[in-house]
Formats: sequence, C-alpha cells, structure tokens
Amino acid sequence: MNWVTAARFSRAKYTEEEATRRKADGIRKHLEELALDVGLDPEKNVAVVEGDAEVKIGLSEEFDLYLREAPGEWRYY
Repeated sequence: MNWVTAARFSRAKYTEEEATRRKADGIRKHLEELALDVGLDPEKNVAVVEGDAEVKIGLSEEFDLYLREAPGEWRYY
C-alpha cells in the first residue's frame, strides 16, 4: 500500500524528546479518530513508520483523498 506522509519527525528528536513523542502521538490519535468518524479502519488507514533517520505518520491514499475533498476544517495543526 502507498502512504501519503502527514507528519514527519527526526528520529533522534523522537527518540530523545518526550514532547516530540507526545506531538506525534497526538497527531496519530487525531488521524485515527478522523478515520473512525468517516467509517474507515484506523489500522488500515493510519500508519507510523519508524525509519533510520525519520519517524513518519502516513495516511492511506483513500483516506488522504477523502480529507482533500471533504468540506470543513480537518487539519490538526
């Protein structure tokens, strides 16, 4: 599955800073709740990928498309 990056964090900051982990967790939780609200499975539509240099929060292409076309304010930040 292809993922669209919604947020990214430096791996070092994510590992070392509690504030960065809280921010990432807040974004992930918000996106998972949005997925539920629109009838999508959060486990299949929101992903956290931890790489060597970055930690990324991604959306499925279907969820990204929905958010781009949905009316109103959906952005967390």
